[in-house]
Amino acid sequence: MKLKICATIGACLAAEAVAENPSVSIKNGTLVGKHIESFDQDAFLGIPYAHPPVGDLRFSPPQSVNFTWDQRDATRYGNSCYYVANNADNIGLPLSEDCLTINVVRPSTQSNSDEKLPVAVWIHGGGFNWGASARELYNLSYPLQQAVEAGTPVIGVSFNYRTNGFGFLSSDEVKTVGGLNAGLKDQRLALRWIKENIEAFGGDPSKVTIWGESAGSMSVAYHLVAHGGKDENLFHQGIMESGSTGTTTFASEEVNQDTYDYIANLAGCGDATDSLGCLRQVDSKKLVNIFNVTYYNQSVPFHPTKDGDFFTDLPDVLLSQGKFVRVPLIVGNNLDEGTSFGFGNINTTKELKSAISKSYPQASHKTIEKLIKLYPDDPAQGCPFGTGDQFSNSTFGLQYKRGNAIGGDIAMVGPRRKMSQIMANYTDVYAYNWNVSDYGVPASSGATHFMEVVYVFDNPTSLSGTGTAPMGPDADGSKKRLGDLTSRFWMSFVANGDPNKATMNSDFKQWPKYADSKEVYYFHLDSSYPQPDNYRQEAIDFINYGAGTEFQTYN
Repeated sequence: MKLKICATIGACLAAEAVAENPSVSIKNGTLVGKHIESFDQDAFLGIPYAHPPVGDLRFSPPQSVNFTWDQRDATRYGNSCYYVANNADNIGLPLSEDCLTINVVRPSTQSNSDEKLPVAVWIHGGGFNWGASARELYNLSYPLQQAVEAGTPVIGVSFNYRTNGFGFLSSDEVKTVGGLNAGLKDQRLALRWIKENIEAFGGDPSKVTIWGESAGSMSVAYHLVAHGGKDENLFHQGIMESGSTGTTTFASEEVNQDTYDYIANLAGCGDATDSLGCLRQVDSKKLVNIFNVTYYNQSVPFHPTKDGDFFTDLPDVLLSQGKFVRVPLIVGNNLDEGTSFGFGNINTTKELKSAISKSYPQASHKTIEKLIKLYPDDPAQGCPFGTGDQFSNSTFGLQYKRGNAIGGDIAMVGPRRKMSQIMANYTDVYAYNWNVSDYGVPASSGATHFMEVVYVFDNPTSLSGTGTAPMGPDADGSKKRLGDLTSRFWMSFVANGDPNKATMNSDFKQWPKYADSKEVYYFHLDSSYPQPDNYRQEAIDFINYGAGTEFQTYN
């Protein structure tokens, strides 16, 4: 079959010739989707899984859809949720608070098949402050095509959830209405929708893999430890790309309350008897502007918080206590995460200590001194790794690379390794280390955060609609080969719980279980293979096991 290149599923739908529209019936009514002839797939888009979180439902837990319809058009993505920080992910997409929708893409053969396929559920990233399932990069048609060609067919699902202040506003007032971590509760409700409805699309509700990157990956980790690790049978495997239980800091109740009060005052609700009720009446676009101001001016705005319900303790503490759902996992990080999570232009050790203390105010003087000792002032050992003395100068900062190494290990590499080590005692874990940069990314960034996503989706388009870096020119075909390998690894895991069972387009090294080898799979354009997971071992062991929760709380 000749593969047609479409930036988004929506673009494919618009380009297709008229054909009989597929339909499915769920408890709410009939959904009429669209056949994508070039991929031989059916798409059902923009399906509501919750009531619009507006009016009195703003800042509240999501409410299941309880209305019905005869037939509903499902050929277009729904609105994307409002975002902050002028991030490129949502550019060009229609925005609204009425954004809680879900998308299902399946091989067309499922329209008349009794066999139920495994389900891959994509949770987008965006720092819990932006992101959208309709982003052109996240075109599920490409990995699903690879899955079919590799003999491991699956169904793909994606959804929107509330981000920034709409999804993660935290205060006593919000806690009273059960609205803390509303964005994660959106995700949980979407997973319940999948469990209840996916069989109608030809999916197997007993074979659901949740899969995400960055905040989406953290979300996967959080669902593993949610409610103290209670297994509600909503998912059965997980894929985590750059984000683990210990990745982000959790602000104290006092810090969260200060942020809420700051917002209430900006909105003119600070003196209201019912400040939350007042905020629920503020025009959504005005509130977006206020959330933007807050994002740039408050210390730790709009992140998940320990609430005694979804999180009975810090996620990493729950991991250490063994309070998590035991399911097979892929978990990984990129080689140069630190260029996204470092401390910027740093020239002296004194500046570096100050920057660490500012980012992690609970880190003691003793802990910071120990870090400084474990990460020497040697550019050749810094991040981006393997670049010698490059990028250690007045332009980037004489200790830019040193700070990057520390920041990346605290936020990403350390937490990934800890999850691999602990969870491999209970279940199958496949870990990886990604070392490929996307086209146009500066050398000073290296194989930084997010670089694997275009290869995982195996999306060959120019991705011109947002700021996403594409694979780019590929004269020898090595990029597409890596994309095929990676995407088929991921889809094979979804289908079989083992990344090695797909039919590959080229020879490949087997990806070993972490418990058997203590190795990560090293992805590189030249060659991909297992390597020992022992780099910077003393330093990362200290971060994971010697510093307690000092890098995970913000008071």
